[in-house]
Amino acid sequence: MQDLVDKLAADFKADPRNKISVTEEMLIASATEETGGAVSAAQIRKVIAAYLSGDMDGKLEAIYDGAVYACGLSAKHCFNDDPEDDIDYEIDWLEQSDGSFVAEVRPN
Repeated sequence: MQDLVDKLAADFKADPRNKISVTEEMLIASATEETGGAVSAAQIRKVIAAYLSGDMDGKLEAIYDGAVYACGLSAKHCFNDDPEDDIDYEIDWLEQSDGSFVAEVRPN
């Protein structure tokens, strides 16, 4: 997953904006790495939909937290001069026409 974050950060630094887009691929890689088990696109979609509707449970929350880790890590690398420093950020979930989600991440 770190390679995906590094690529996103390099692209962002070449053309800075006020937001970054964390793709489903990154969300899946992060959730898989953080939970220690394989996470599918269908699971990520279900988890984000549950989050948006307020229907999270313990198992879904662990996957959601794992996926959101990619957003925090990406925000640190894109919006901070020192990626070791924490950053306050917000996420807007954008559902795509194919049912996938992209996290639009902005610094606060």
